[in-house]
Amino acid sequence: MRQFFTTRWVLGHVLALAGVAVCLLAGRWQYQRAAAGNMLSWAYTVQWPLFALFVIFLWARAVRDARGTRAPRPAPPPLRPPVSRAPATPAVSDEDDPELAQYNRMLAWLSANPDRRPSDFPG
Repeated sequence: MRQFFTTRWVLGHVLALAGVAVCLLAGRWQYQRAAAGNMLSWAYTVQWPLFALFVIFLWARAVRDARGTRAPRPAPPPLRPPVSRAPATPAVSDEDDPELAQYNRMLAWLSANPDRRPSDFPG
């Protein structure tokens, strides 16, 4: 617990408390404006206290992380199933379009040789 009384942490505590106080005062000010007839201020009357709660949440999270009491999270599942690296054979014959067939052979070769460059293609 001594680490939370260093200059850096005390400054952080003070800034967090000041942030909460400013948010609550701004909420009070917006409430006074809303009560005076400004309809838009009703939304801000709710919003500023939520900002104060967010400051408290972030500061509590920073303290918890510094103490090392945060529970480890399990690794997330993969976003997509693994893709097999089987080489693809081109479906275009030389009769259709020789230039396209050459390009497809180069793509198939690059797929089979992922560490090579297009300029290394022996065709």
